[in-house]
Amino acid sequence: MRSLFLQAPSFDGYDGGAGARYQMKREVKSFWYPTWLAQPAALVEGSRLIDAPAHDLSWDDIKHEVDDKELIVLHTSTPSFGQDIRTAELIRARNPTALIGLIGAKVAVEPE
Repeated sequence: MRSLFLQAPSFDGYDGGAGARYQMKREVKSFWYPTWLAQPAALVEGSRLIDAPAHDLSWDDIKHEVDDKELIVLHTSTPSFGQDIRTAELIRARNPTALIGLIGAKVAVEPE
């Protein structure tokens, strides 16, 4: 299965990555390894992992990555949830047949 595990691009006023997003910008950036994405990605042969905030990637930088994928999993958190849903909508517009899933503490605790 052609799969992408994605930490969606950051957006104005938020910072962080991999395990969390923060409602502010920091002078010093540090990013933890994206364990919420890397662990399940390791179980799917041939999957691709993109941690967009850590590499300062925008939607325009990564949008071509979703075109041929059958499964796309996004990490989400409470502060980034709205933006992550918008990213999922952009993915759906480019690839209407892909299965799209969300992982992270927010959706583990509040799956609806």
